[in-house]
Amino acid sequence: MGETSKEKLLVFLTINGWGVAPTMENNAIRKAKIDDFKNLVSNYPSTIISPCYTESSLNYEVLGSGNNLPSSFLKNSVSKILDQNSLSQIKIADSENFPLVSCFFNQQEERLSNEEWSIVRNKNDFWDLFFSSDEKIIRKTISAIKSNKYNFIFSNLSEIAYSALAGNFEETISKVEKTSLALKKISQAVLEENGVMIVLGSFGIAEDVFNINTKIPNLKKTNNPVPLLIIGKDFQGKTIGLEEAPNNDLSLINSQGDFSDIAPTILKIMDFDVPAEMTGESFV
Repeated sequence: MGETSKEKLLVFLTINGWGVAPTMENNAIRKAKIDDFKNLVSNYPSTIISPCYTESSLNYEVLGSGNNLPSSFLKNSVSKILDQNSLSQIKIADSENFPLVSCFFNQQEERLSNEEWSIVRNKNDFWDLFFSSDEKIIRKTISAIKSNKYNFIFSNLSEIAYSALAGNFEETISKVEKTSLALKKISQAVLEENGVMIVLGSFGIAEDVFNINTKIPNLKKTNNPVPLLIIGKDFQGKTIGLEEAPNNDLSLINSQGDFSDIAPTILKIMDFDVPAEMTGESFV
């Protein structure tokens, strides 16, 4: 690891429910006004990749371990490597999804020594009167970025999926639009701190909210690919060898990797060697 690694900031943001598909009628992603998201796709390396499993817990193990053959809490992980090198990190998510970004991603149940956990309660919280869980997570993430306390920030946004899984198409569109705006705000904060942000859809559903023929809500996750964006000053205007999306429409390109490629990418950006046990390949 180089001397500058401790100065680097990497923000990893996963978005539940943001999948990619060419359909229109039942696709809240394509129905939504997401100019901020499309602007990021236009200006930074972007592609779509495939989840490895249908279970979120297994996918988060893969995200953390860089190996698409997960074995709970046995492998090394991105978070363990950062912790062993005394780099600080924080995990931010709502109470339902928090085990995924912490225990499963870390490959262990206990909190790491250089790690903070920030759990946003979904219900019975006074601030629910003013802010949704995603809004609170966005505020906490931006605050963490600006604090200059952390080398690695891992946050998860979940409200798109909650609305889609409830079969509420119009609400899902609204959540997608709010998330697109949030990406603009968070990415601006990251760029101001000369950091890098990786944005990943953790699974799809908003792109396939209801059955086109029957109009009945699908109420389940899809197997569709999900978006991946790498945002940072050093990446602006570059494709890093990835296929460009025509008209910034990611549904028009082929999947170019899977979740096992995320951990090697994080480590490469943060100037760490990738352990041999990580079978994924870095995008950078």
